[in-house]
Amino acid sequence: MARSDTTSRRKRSSTTSMSYAENDDDSDEEAEFEFEEEIPKKRAKRSSTSSSSPRANPKTKMETSEDEFVGDQDSDDDDFEEPLSALKNKKDKSPSNGRNGRVKSSGTKKVKEEPPVSDDDFEEAPKPKKKRSAAPAKKKETKTKAKSKAKAGAKHVKEEAKKPKTIKSLEKGDRLSAAMQAFLWWEAPPLQDGCQWTTMEHAGVAFPDEYDPHGVKMLYDGKPVTLKPCEEEVATFFAAVDPDGMHLGNKKTAPIFIKNFFNDFKAVLGRGHVIKDFKKCDFGPIRDHLNEQKMVKKAITDEERKQNKTLRQRTMFKYGFALVDGHLEKVGNYNMEPPGTFRGRGEHPKMGKLKQRVNPEQVKLNMSDGARVPFCPVPGHAWGEVSHDPKVQWLANWKENINNQDKYMQLAAQSSFKGKSDRSKYSKAARLCGNIDAIRSSYKKKLKSKNVDERQLGTAMWVIDRLALRVGGEKDTDEEADTVGCCSLRVEHLHFDPNNEGDGNLEIELEFLGKDSMLFKQTIDFGSELYTGNNGMGEQVFANFKRFCAKKTPTQEVFDTLTPTILNQHLKEVMEGLTAKVFRTYNASKTLQDELRKLSKR
Repeated sequence: MARSDTTSRRKRSSTTSMSYAENDDDSDEEAEFEFEEEIPKKRAKRSSTSSSSPRANPKTKMETSEDEFVGDQDSDDDDFEEPLSALKNKKDKSPSNGRNGRVKSSGTKKVKEEPPVSDDDFEEAPKPKKKRSAAPAKKKETKTKAKSKAKAGAKHVKEEAKKPKTIKSLEKGDRLSAAMQAFLWWEAPPLQDGCQWTTMEHAGVAFPDEYDPHGVKMLYDGKPVTLKPCEEEVATFFAAVDPDGMHLGNKKTAPIFIKNFFNDFKAVLGRGHVIKDFKKCDFGPIRDHLNEQKMVKKAITDEERKQNKTLRQRTMFKYGFALVDGHLEKVGNYNMEPPGTFRGRGEHPKMGKLKQRVNPEQVKLNMSDGARVPFCPVPGHAWGEVSHDPKVQWLANWKENINNQDKYMQLAAQSSFKGKSDRSKYSKAARLCGNIDAIRSSYKKKLKSKNVDERQLGTAMWVIDRLALRVGGEKDTDEEADTVGCCSLRVEHLHFDPNNEGDGNLEIELEFLGKDSMLFKQTIDFGSELYTGNNGMGEQVFANFKRFCAKKTPTQEVFDTLTPTILNQHLKEVMEGLTAKVFRTYNASKTLQDELRKLSKR
């Protein structure tokens, strides 16, 4: 009933608005009169309808809650309760309550204050406002969830605190590493003079596997040749060398490498073998097979890769550690070097020769007396010798066949042996720091000496100190690489005025092979501030070199009256334990210290 009345009122209201809009050409007074006249009729009809309705009760829409009343602002029942003039007068006389401008009445009825009505208010029906009562509910719900999460988090923390703490499990390698780091060698009690250890025990040396023949035949004069396993192994060594690499790809080194290899290869083949000329040999089929094997190894599955890693770790855990004076130490080179072709560095005269397989009978072990001798891992073989010498650091020793030199198995670089050696080296450099001024003053005086021997000695000391060259020594170039140091410099290694700048130029280009055949090529400007400042006497050193090289052939030595023995003896006289290496250690440490100070000042 109420819904039908409301619908009819809305229709009449819209009709009134339309009639008002159609009569817009009339005066404003006439339009207002017609509109106010229509309002009492509507109110009288509504009051009669509501009084006669049997469903009427005290809780009408006007008696609903304030929020509902405010939210339902487009209801026609509230818009036309009283004439506009009466509402206006009532607004002026009644006090307002609160910011929303609501008017209090004597009864339970709450009447919303209406603004003055103008003509524009009826041009378009007002849009209903959205209710905002849901926002506080959402905030309340969010706060409740946050509180519940906080409680759950606190409960979880309490439960974790109650659980017993477990130590993180480490792999075997990490556990061994932690055990080695726990030993502070610098706090250990000193040993007897000259002794490196009191007790030492290790597992010996790990040997490479025996050769496994692949059956691929090399070609000789275009025909395949059947080789014995030992012969096939040597042919495979040569096929493994890169034909375009630093040995076979270099025009200077390739003839040396091929000559040395083929001589050893023919010795393995024996007399009367069909292979006699290297130029007819074709190692291509074996080389192709090796390249295929490389591709196969790269394409292995993760499971196979894991198995290979497990095998390597097993070998490392067995041979890679030693027990020295009751604490664990890591072994450096526990794997015996496998056979192959000797590569060497630079133009080594023996490159290409065959490195023979080392058998256990050639190995000498060193350990403490009473320690368990390790089991020989190669079936049918035994260790050559077992010694008990605490004055040496090596664990195993053997001779290699290329240069007939001793090879050693020693502890790793992070071991206590290496730490003690480094401490001794830097202690000497620290002592040199206190004597460096006196030493430099001494050799600077010799730079101008009338005695040629003293002048060469002073010049060599200057070169070792300022250019960080090694002492150098005499070498048999038929057996070793032609490496050069200070005392072995030749005239051909010095190039005066390399850029042809003319008179007054004090530059020399030094070019030679140093240790391990590493190329030293540097242009030194002896007239620069670096070598002349603070009485550096760079100009005097340049004049001495000019004088030492005069009237000499390129192959003659620059320091022809100075030998490594004389130079080393002089260094020991200047300071106990002083060597050219101590000069390099001191200068490098001093340079690093100066650079760090520069950084700290920034």
